[in-house]
Amino acid sequence: MVLLASIAFSSFVHASEAALNKNVESLEAIVTSYYNVVSGPEGFKYDAETDNFLHAPEAMITRFNENNDFQRHDLPKEQESLREPYVEGFYEVEIHRITEEYENVAHVWSTYEMRNSPESTPFMRGVNSISFYFNSGRWFISSWSTQYEGANKIPAKYLPQNHLTSQFSETPTAFTD
Repeated sequence: MVLLASIAFSSFVHASEAALNKNVESLEAIVTSYYNVVSGPEGFKYDAETDNFLHAPEAMITRFNENNDFQRHDLPKEQESLREPYVEGFYEVEIHRITEEYENVAHVWSTYEMRNSPESTPFMRGVNSISFYFNSGRWFISSWSTQYEGANKIPAKYLPQNHLTSQFSETPTAFTD
C-alpha cells in the first residue's frame, strides 16, 4: 500500500513538474503564464508556487501607478496582496507585445488591460517591461516594471495597430473622461 501511494505521489510530482516546465520553455509560454497566474474569476486563489517558478530568485519588481507613485520590492512582497481569494474577478489581459531577444537574454514590452472578466470593458491599462534570461534549459523572469496609464496615454508603438489609440487619437473612446 505504501509503495502504491509512493508511486502515485511520484507520478503526480512528475506531472506537476512537466506542467510547470511547459510554462517556461519559450518566451511565449512564460509571458502567457505571467498573466495567467494572476488572472481569475471571483474566488480565484492565486498560485504562488507557479509564480515563484516563473521568477528568478531575488527577482525585482518596480511599479508606477496611474499617479506615478513609485514602488520597488521583491516577489514575496508583491505576493502579500494576492494571498486571499479574489473578492471579484480580475484579469490582466495582454493586448500587444514587442519582443527583443539575443542569445540568453530577452526583453518584452507587454501592453495589458485590467478587466473583471476576460470579455468585460477594461478599467485600467498599462505597459509591463519584463526582462528574462535563459539558463538550465528554461526562461526566468529576472525583473519586471509596470507603468499604469495615467494622464500620459500609452504611446501608439505599444498598442496593437488596430487599436483605437493607434489609429485615431491619443485616447481611445473607452478611456475618455
